[in-house]
Amino acid sequence: MFPTHITVEPTDLNWFSICSKMRATVCCVRLSMVMCSWGGDIFLFMKKLVFFLCLFVPCVSWAVTRPHTGPDTLAMSVPDMSAVRLAVQDRTSPYYYPVLMDRYLRRDTTLTADDYRYLYLGYSFQEDYNPYRVSFYNTAIDTLYNRCSHTPEECKELVRYAHRILADNPFDLRRMAVLVYANNLLDNESEVLFWQARIHHLVDAIISTGDGCTPETAWYIIEPVHAYDLLNTLGVIAESYDFCPPCYDYIQVYDLIGNARGFYFNVSRILEEYQRKFVDE
Repeated sequence: MFPTHITVEPTDLNWFSICSKMRATVCCVRLSMVMCSWGGDIFLFMKKLVFFLCLFVPCVSWAVTRPHTGPDTLAMSVPDMSAVRLAVQDRTSPYYYPVLMDRYLRRDTTLTADDYRYLYLGYSFQEDYNPYRVSFYNTAIDTLYNRCSHTPEECKELVRYAHRILADNPFDLRRMAVLVYANNLLDNESEVLFWQARIHHLVDAIISTGDGCTPETAWYIIEPVHAYDLLNTLGVIAESYDFCPPCYDYIQVYDLIGNARGFYFNVSRILEEYQRKFVDE
């Protein structure tokens, strides 16, 4: 069975060694499958791999550091969404959402792991929240990104498109990964590190909500696509999807050696918002 947690003794916390070994294993096993599905296009494969690694590496970091909780980590706890709603709407709360979001947009580096958890979950209680939002720029950025290679000017255009999409959807992990890719080609190291860290914090926030093993400990997500983004962090291949009433998505996956298992995602906020805004459409 695919392990739910990665257990590492304190004396073995060699981050670069752990990540290198795990990335090598994942990449070697999946290379042939992905190459076949994309017709052998090595350039397209390498670009897609960037997104996989951007999300996979923070997950390994979380798994390694999770047993040692501190000010920058979160112990797993199922969220009380009613309490989250009250906190982000309370002007006297440290998690009052307009203030938190302002800090997030200003790239405040003092935001804690707990702040990111309230940012992510609390966004679903904002009037602007739409889990099915489609950006006007999606086609343009996808068409450009799927080219085999990019000039510096094209990379700058990718950055512009990604920022426009994030201005409308501040938790779009895939566009953040595009920013990592494009800024890396532009040698903008500070931007690469910033967006890698932001992905890390948001993935941490999702993973902190459960272990995905049962409906009671399902991972909370505020966008359907985040389920698949999180599965990318685990290095597993999604095989099938089922909806389990009243509010759970169950996705069956295969691990790197072919073992099957599944993960549960709590989509209650997505369903509630759909009922509130779109049920009559």
